[in-house]
Amino acid sequence: MEFEMDDRLKEMISAPLLETAALLAALSDQGGGSIFRAACLIAGSMRSGGKLMLCGNGGSAADCQHMAAEFVCRLSSQRERPALPAIALTTDSSFLTAFCNDYCFEDVFTRQVQALGRPGDVLMGISTSGSSQNVIRALNEAAVLKIGTVALTRKGGSISRIADVSLEVGSDNTAVIQNVHIAIEHVLCALVEEMIFGVEQHIGKGDAV
Repeated sequence: MEFEMDDRLKEMISAPLLETAALLAALSDQGGGSIFRAACLIAGSMRSGGKLMLCGNGGSAADCQHMAAEFVCRLSSQRERPALPAIALTTDSSFLTAFCNDYCFEDVFTRQVQALGRPGDVLMGISTSGSSQNVIRALNEAAVLKIGTVALTRKGGSISRIADVSLEVGSDNTAVIQNVHIAIEHVLCALVEEMIFGVEQHIGKGDAV
């Protein structure tokens, strides 16, 4: 079967790409203040012996794992540095299935925060809808335990109002929100690395890794 590129398909390609680019440009133009504050919270925790925990559902769960991997491994071969402590609360299938079977899905992240979180840690909740109940409950529990909180969500999402720092994307298109989220996550990783390690461990383009 052969397909032809018509105007409708062209629009399907261009519209989300252009919206993503516009939102990223707007974030840059605004100076990235919220991104900087989130990076400060995470870097400050890690420098004091704390860790970053991440939670979210679906594509956001994948983002949690992606971001945790960037911290524990490294973001780029341009900087060789020690591991940084980050845990995605979305990966332990035995716990996730046991808890959801025995208790409820809404508290699946809360339980892990109670078990693994310590005062001075940071919890990042990622929700494209802005209203994921298990993320909301985990962020509320983190606040009780004196754990810093970051929300990565859409503009006006419920989790924005309960986090110490909120990073909001002004779109109603879930795919576009996720496009912007992953860009923000990479910037956060780069900032945290720079805040903790500075320039002394930055490898120049011509240097071997």
